[in-house]
Amino acid sequence: MTLALLALVLSLVQGTYSGAVRSRDRSSQATAEVHQAALVLDRMATEISGALVSASRAPATGFVVEPDADGNTTLTFTTRLAPIPGLRPGGPVELRYTLEADEDGVLRLVRREEADPDEDIEEGGLAYAVLENVLRFQVRCYDGTEWTESWDSRIREEEPFLPEAVSLEIAWGPDEDHERMLRTATPLYSRRRLP
Repeated sequence: MTLALLALVLSLVQGTYSGAVRSRDRSSQATAEVHQAALVLDRMATEISGALVSASRAPATGFVVEPDADGNTTLTFTTRLAPIPGLRPGGPVELRYTLEADEDGVLRLVRREEADPDEDIEEGGLAYAVLENVLRFQVRCYDGTEWTESWDSRIREEEPFLPEAVSLEIAWGPDEDHERMLRTATPLYSRRRLP
């Protein structure tokens, strides 16, 4: 009887311990995902704040926000990045953030960087995933009076060529019922076309 009671108590303790370990692991994973998404948003905000449009390099520079039919956004722009010794010289670069499906159909946020802006700001460069299991990526632009879901500096004939501010939103998770979302906004410091 004592052994049966001891076995019952030990199985209850083991079940409680296993549940606590699973809960801790889920919490650690969720914290890591939020941290990763926050880092991606912070990096994007920093890059966007330095966006530029240059008359002398047009159409090699630009700021393009294109929503798709699902409400997700492709963001393509030219900005200045600081040099990294041995890796990149710094200066103007083309960046593109877009959602792409992997081989299993799971969406991920992909960043493309081309170190030397050319005539086509939408092609070339090195592409890699910066966030997995993305459910939504939306960019909105503030022109000084209202927020819009699209922007194309290449077809604007007068200032402002860049929005006054940009709002970024990323939602991720295994499905929409377990969605986590972060949003940030950043001003753009170089709104006029540079010579």
